[in-house]
Amino acid sequence: MSGKDIFLLTMMIFATSILVESKRDYILELDYITPAVTDIPFIKRLNFSLTNKKAANMDLMMKRNITKWPVKLSVYMLTKSKKRISLQHTTFDVCESFRDKRWNKFIGVFLNELLDKSNLPRKCPFVENVLYTARNYTIDEECYPPILPDGSWEFTLNLNNADPKTGIVTISGRVKNK
Repeated sequence: MSGKDIFLLTMMIFATSILVESKRDYILELDYITPAVTDIPFIKRLNFSLTNKKAANMDLMMKRNITKWPVKLSVYMLTKSKKRISLQHTTFDVCESFRDKRWNKFIGVFLNELLDKSNLPRKCPFVENVLYTARNYTIDEECYPPILPDGSWEFTLNLNNADPKTGIVTISGRVKNK
């Protein structure tokens, strides 16, 4: 099955969830968040931690005001041998995505929860020397399709398009039967 086929299958599952009310028989867990953030000219501080398998925390402080922030996002499904199967690659501006989450419902679910659990601005700018925090960010299974297969997933965010080796954040988790 090609990456395009997997992406289309994923989108069909999401579309079906809008039409079907069903009890979810799975849980979504976070395994790790690994930032490789060094020498990004506009980020002063970026830290992540996991409270448990369901909740994450973040601290972010900017070195200067930010009105545009292009980010690259990659979504992968992981095989048992940890091979990554690409599901989605997209580039978006964080500031624009805060204003309009309709462009990508999948990412919009994450952004809605992030904005609810944080003091991140609802629109740019990100202000210099303000500590933005997110506490107990959780993944709400009710926001996802009623049926998801068991498996591991990984998000990779490239926070620094100018130098892709300095701003990588990897978030990994899994779908498990209850």
